[in-house]
Amino acid sequence: MLKKPYRLSRQKDFGRLKHSGRSFFCPSFRLRCLANNSTHSRFAVVVSTKISKKAVVRNRLRRQILEIIRLNLDKIKPGNDIIIAVNQKALGLTSAQLASEFLSALKKNFLLNG
Repeated sequence: MLKKPYRLSRQKDFGRLKHSGRSFFCPSFRLRCLANNSTHSRFAVVVSTKISKKAVVRNRLRRQILEIIRLNLDKIKPGNDIIIAVNQKALGLTSAQLASEFLSALKKNFLLNG
C-alpha cells in the first residue's frame, strides 16, 4: 500500500481529473493525469466489476499495480495526479509484464524521469 501522501482519495480530486485530465490508453489500462502543484505525485487504481465479479481478483490487480508504483516512485515525475483504470487484458498478465507495460506507458507520456 502507498503512504497517505501518495494516495488520491478525495471525490473532488477524482472529479477534477475526470473533467480536466488527459487520458492515455494502452492495452491493459487507461491513465488519466493532471498536474497538482505538489512536491509528489498521487495515485489511484480503479478496477471495475466488469473486469471480474470476484473481489479477490480485483484486489489482487489493484495491489500488484500499487506495488509497482511504490517500487518506482523515485522514477515517476512529481507533481501529477494519476488515475489508473485497469482493462480486461490485464487479467492474464504476470506482475513483471504489468510492470513493464505500466512503466512504458508512463515513459511514453513523459511521466518518468530520465
